Amino acid sequence: WPLPKDPPLGMPALFLGRDTKTYGEAGTGWVEYVPEYECGGIYGKTAPDYQCPFTLAHHDNNLDLNKRDAGSDTPNKEDRKLHVMIASYRDPLCPITLFNLFTKAAYPELLHVNVLMQNDPEVDDHCLKVYCKMIQEHKDNAKVGGNHEPLKTHSLRNSFDLDAQCPHADQVYIHEIHAKDAKGPTFARGMLSADMDQQYHDGKLSPQDYCMSTDSHMDFTVHWDKDMVEMWHAAENEYAVLSSYVNDVERMADVNGRKEVPHLCMITYTSNVRTHATKCARALPRPKLTNAVWGAGLSFSKCHADLKAQVDPHTPHIFDGEEFNRAARFFTHGYDIYTPNASHVYHDYHRSQANPVMHTWGKSFSREEKIYSEYRLSTMIDLAGGEKDKDKSMAMKRSKYGLGDRRTLDQLIDFTGFGLRERKITIDGKNRCGNTRWVPFREHTKGVNYIPRFDVEENPLDPPDETGIWHEGQGKVDEISGAGAVQNKILEENMVTVKKGVERAIETADVMRAEKEKETFEGQVQNSDSEEEEEESSEEEYETHIMGFNDVPDHVAKKIAAAVQNSRSNSILHPPSQGVSSKVSNLRSSGNTQISISHHGFGHLPLPIKLGVIVLTLGLCLTFLLNMSSNSGRKVLRKRRKLKRNV
Repeated sequence: WPLPKDPPLGMPALFLGRDTKTYGEAGTGWVEYVPEYECGGIYGKTAPDYQCPFTLAHHDNNLDLNKRDAGSDTPNKEDRKLHVMIASYRDPLCPITLFNLFTKAAYPELLHVNVLMQNDPEVDDHCLKVYCKMIQEHKDNAKVGGNHEPLKTHSLRNSFDLDAQCPHADQVYIHEIHAKDAKGPTFARGMLSADMDQQYHDGKLSPQDYCMSTDSHMDFTVHWDKDMVEMWHAAENEYAVLSSYVNDVERMADVNGRKEVPHLCMITYTSNVRTHATKCARALPRPKLTNAVWGAGLSFSKCHADLKAQVDPHTPHIFDGEEFNRAARFFTHGYDIYTPNASHVYHDYHRSQANPVMHTWGKSFSREEKIYSEYRLSTMIDLAGGEKDKDKSMAMKRSKYGLGDRRTLDQLIDFTGFGLRERKITIDGKNRCGNTRWVPFREHTKGVNYIPRFDVEENPLDPPDETGIWHEGQGKVDEISGAGAVQNKILEENMVTVKKGVERAIETADVMRAEKEKETFEGQVQNSDSEEEEEESSEEEYETHIMGFNDVPDHVAKKIAAAVQNSRSNSILHPPSQGVSSKVSNLRSSGNTQISISHHGFGHLPLPIKLGVIVLTLGLCLTFLLNMSSNSGRKVLRKRRKLKRNV
């Protein structure tokens, strides 16, 4: 639904940009925002496959999803804790952020703040200590009177204790490291995720609490916490994550009345993937579903989202790549990114960016660590530069900081429109900054509050859930959500490729080997009973390398092995003796089938034939030598005769 160049005020609208070269005329300008499209496409609620995201009402009441903490009997959303994660690097605005956070909150008693403070203690002010000093100064000014304004708080329950020496200081946890040990924003947020994970295991944080991550130079509207909670619930999605690049503090007053908010929907490629070209959304009636582009400046969700898709702490010195990598992990875990329809958190861009000290975190730079970080992030989203070995890549993707098991990477590429594997901005020329439709998935059998477990090496402790994409039976389409359709299609395509490849391999090999050699070869294979015998005779077997896949889960590998086992039992081609896992590493995305027959030649001939070949070869060599000698003699005689004539 294209709109005029400047839509009228009050009309929900989305700006797609002006890039006609990439997206054409239809993919630029303004379009109308239609919330119903997110569940039912262009037909809205009349669509035959109309389906909306999961909400609390969808779940079994026995899961106690509405309860704040274990054993709690306070189901109201206003009584849940709100955990705020702030990464600060030598930021003098950090105390001001804490001050604004608490004094403008509707329920300051429910706030629990984790600050990763990366300071030089000899130079920089302590975030919490200066916050307490600011509170005391305001109280002292109120006693003096005159032009000094008293401390203003906005607690709806009068919970801000003005008589306390430093109100709510016990609700702030400072994780302090020296500035010289800082390794970038991703590394810092990874440490905050680890702190949050520990609080969860200590029983101080519930998956049903609210979690928000933001920067250390922020301001907030009055009752920002209450409004953020209400906005999250307006998305009507238990798996919603509100995220954006927030507006500047200078825009806290919406003077033009347009109710415009930043809208993330595009990326660009640098050393990795970078969120790029922020667009504009206007007069949104509710949070708007985006194409999975996430911004680190503001992220608000239920805490089960942050507990499942924690920031990877193994990525020091990363700036580009952090945001989309986490977006991919949110999406594959079943979470959806929404653009907030109103601004309640603001960024002090001018004072923060003008401070040169805040940009010095690269002093501890390590080239080796940066290379590994890039490699790790690239592996997760199949970007060039990642792990090429399929077994290793799959193990990394299934590890603690890998991808989720609710949606596939192929679904992410189709939903976002970004050609990650080819480093393309668009896979089909369509602009996905407009109306988007929710991607269904199958929920975990243990519910939304279940947090997967991992061992000390970050490998999964639990077997693959039967509803997840890692489960070997997941090729079927779920009757309710249809989430297995994409995975099932991939499996069918893989099996077709395998079948064709095996048939071509058999036909080629039949021509190249005689029936007698085939019988000899089959006898050798049948006599290989143990693994040691298989390894010793591996040089006497044919090797068939079937190449056709990019991601090969275990259940696909087993299907491939079964297809090879069942194809032409009388063929000279036999299943590889070294097992499925070692062959999976040979799978590639080319879709071509190649035959490598390396075990043939003189060494495999019967003994009589070998002796005959040797005698024949010696005879040929002797004949050749005699012929050469005879030719040489003739040349000598000709020269002598010529000399006599001349004389």
